[in-house]
Amino acid sequence: MKHRLSLVFILLILILPVPLFAGTTGKISGAITDVESREPLTGVNVMIEGTAMGAVTDINGFYFILNVPPGTYSVKATIMGYEIQRQTGVRVAMDMTTRLDFKLKSTVLEGQAVTVVAERPAIQKDLTSSLQSFSNSEIVEAPVENLSQIIEIQSGINRMGSENSGYVSGAPGDGIHIRGGRENETLFLIDGIKVGDDIYGGSRYIQNTSGTTINEMKTIIGTFNAEYGGKMAGVISVVTKDGEETYSGRLSGYTDHFGIDTFDKNTYQGEATLSGPVPLVKKMVFYANGQLRTTDGRKDVYGLMIPNWSDSKGLMDRTATGEKVPALWEDDWNAMFKLTYKPIPSMKLSASYYHSWGQEGKYSHSYRYVPMGLPYRETINTAVIIKMVHTVNPRTFYEVIGSYQTTDFFYGVDKYRERKNVFGDRLTREFYYYSGAPHEYNTDSSKTWQAVLNFTSQVNKHHQLKSGVELRRLNVFHRMDMAGGSPLQKIEGEIYEKHLAYARRHPIEFSVYLQDKMEFEDIGMIMNLGGRLEYWDQRMEYMEEPDLPFSTQMLSTEKKIRISPRFGLSYPVSDQAAFHLAYGHFYQLPRYMELLSGLNDEGYYEGRPNLNDPGPGISNPNAKPEKTVSYETGLQFQLAGNSTLNVTAFYREMADLMGVRWMSGGGGYVYLDNVDFGNAKGVEMTLEKRFSNLWSARVNYTWSTVKISTSSPLTAAQKNRFIAYRTFLADWDRPHDINALLLISDPKSWGISIITRARSGRPYSVLAEELNTERMPWEIITDLRLSKYFRFLGMNQAVYLQIYNLFNRRNIRSVYSETGKWDDDGLYSTPYDLDASPTRRSEGRSARIGFKLDF
Repeated sequence: MKHRLSLVFILLILILPVPLFAGTTGKISGAITDVESREPLTGVNVMIEGTAMGAVTDINGFYFILNVPPGTYSVKATIMGYEIQRQTGVRVAMDMTTRLDFKLKSTVLEGQAVTVVAERPAIQKDLTSSLQSFSNSEIVEAPVENLSQIIEIQSGINRMGSENSGYVSGAPGDGIHIRGGRENETLFLIDGIKVGDDIYGGSRYIQNTSGTTINEMKTIIGTFNAEYGGKMAGVISVVTKDGEETYSGRLSGYTDHFGIDTFDKNTYQGEATLSGPVPLVKKMVFYANGQLRTTDGRKDVYGLMIPNWSDSKGLMDRTATGEKVPALWEDDWNAMFKLTYKPIPSMKLSASYYHSWGQEGKYSHSYRYVPMGLPYRETINTAVIIKMVHTVNPRTFYEVIGSYQTTDFFYGVDKYRERKNVFGDRLTREFYYYSGAPHEYNTDSSKTWQAVLNFTSQVNKHHQLKSGVELRRLNVFHRMDMAGGSPLQKIEGEIYEKHLAYARRHPIEFSVYLQDKMEFEDIGMIMNLGGRLEYWDQRMEYMEEPDLPFSTQMLSTEKKIRISPRFGLSYPVSDQAAFHLAYGHFYQLPRYMELLSGLNDEGYYEGRPNLNDPGPGISNPNAKPEKTVSYETGLQFQLAGNSTLNVTAFYREMADLMGVRWMSGGGGYVYLDNVDFGNAKGVEMTLEKRFSNLWSARVNYTWSTVKISTSSPLTAAQKNRFIAYRTFLADWDRPHDINALLLISDPKSWGISIITRARSGRPYSVLAEELNTERMPWEIITDLRLSKYFRFLGMNQAVYLQIYNLFNRRNIRSVYSETGKWDDDGLYSTPYDLDASPTRRSEGRSARIGFKLDF
């Protein structure tokens, strides 16, 4: 019966003649009346200047313009017998409706025009869930070097860095926790299509880009409409810039190598942008950007090249001194190229290429004296996106998107596995290692093909119906080894006995949704009602009885289908306040790293997990999708002038999360399965003042509490229990989180921007006590940017000084459970130098100077 209902749901969506809103554009709508009689005016032409987009008012004086890219526009209204009225500074945001009314004055002089500055409403009436957005100017003027730092200062978001541990400590992840969720619960979108690493999570391009290429970034947390799926906690969507009709460009860069040794980390960053028409091809423009960065990393984290590491008995020359070498070095390269073609006014074609490459050193304090044996991590992401948007008529448009994406990941000391132990055996009797190297070795890859069909139709004044279909086919490969502990062993038939994981699979994912945005202008109520169907076919095999791993039958994984209801409502309480509430079910498949863990296709037991060397654990490829049910309610208030206060309360129930339990069969092993659960609740408050009188500000405060059975799928084995039985504070729980962004600027002369973050310390456990009962000190940090703008040789130019951690506060990142201190493990025999690893505290003050040249 369930499958019949699902098929009916799919067929209804596919045959419905009404379509979807892609989520990358906005809408302008309003009413036009006679200023004296207040009667509606029919037949008024409304045009967005500089574009072919426009509309004509109906019998009630109402109009709407769909498919408007985010940005700031001038909109003109014209009709015979009335003044031409132009409203400037009209801001359009993704997924939002911009209300723009005109009141026209009759005149006998044809062509007489009046220009007014559009007043942007402080209250966004169609906001039915928590949304935060940043324009390009806000991003590039903030004291940040990438979008991850912009993401971090938003309410409800906690960025910690990847929390993988043990065997998978070098694995990547997005490091983002939204409203108490685990990391890798965030959906990343570029121009409306899903991007990111399907094996580990995160999107390197979005998180690492400087933001120059971004037209607008939008973040939806907690609850979101049915057009978004595949993740449970939030959506980070960016719309990239199109080329312009005239040639333009930008050169920029920064460095900390300017004569002050304290700040000098050999950091150099350069960026170039060029935009304009494609020669010899009419109606086609291009946008190209390249970003290159290199740094030695923190000055207090380094390795020492000891001339004589050890003799044959393991004794070392303690008087020897050596050269300091960088240990947290980074090299990054990001590139984008986009072609946009408009063969006819109603059609837009684009083809985009995105590339992100990065290498970074991974520091282990125990290997400080063998820095050449420290591992490094390399990630390469590429994406090709082809998109067509066609406006069928003023009420309807559709888009077709296709993409091909690849990810390649490596973690280890050397890419040749056989060279992992090039420095000999480790001397385990010493506090430090003076030979050898860490043995973890990962190499993974994925290829993803996607096809998306989206439509939107404004059926009438009150209903905007949306629908969409997405198909994804993946090719994922996961390989994990312990190069020293499990030496390479080739057996007959080229079998590799000792892989902790060595598996390639070809899963398929499919989704479809239907949604109605209902706008009742007469009472001001907005309602979003929708549903989403998601389908996963892992195309793997799993053990029917995990307690009998060598004899149980291997079965093909079941196809998973989930239907997610979504609801959102916004209602005005007064002219200066609006109430909203939202509810939804959200699902995501566990990461493919977890689904493929322990599978060795080249081991002794063909088609079965590798129980000879299970590594971090044996997966259940038939795992169910993880589930979250989210609730939220809130109020928007208009304060004095153009300031607003948004207060939202939320609650999340998390179930079927990936965790581990102990299986007694096969000699005993850890089994990954849907056994974890948790909940999160909190209140978010955001105060925003839009730019006026030379300044703007955003301040947000979040109070929350997060409880979960285990903080990571691989942190603990729930022995002899089918499921976890209680919850504890999550490792990322921070009851209080305060962020502030202040911009003071004369756009033609100077600018000051400041970011301050203050948040509770993370919890930690004391030995032999309940988990996470103690808490580290607060983390507080302030960043500053001072800019000077000027024109030279007819070009806009800028120079700036950027200071991170202005007050040089060394925030504590981790402590020893025995003492609660970052530099003392409580053991008399351990030297202080070993306990006090510099990575247990944040970096001190750093500074850089930069420039920007527009031409």
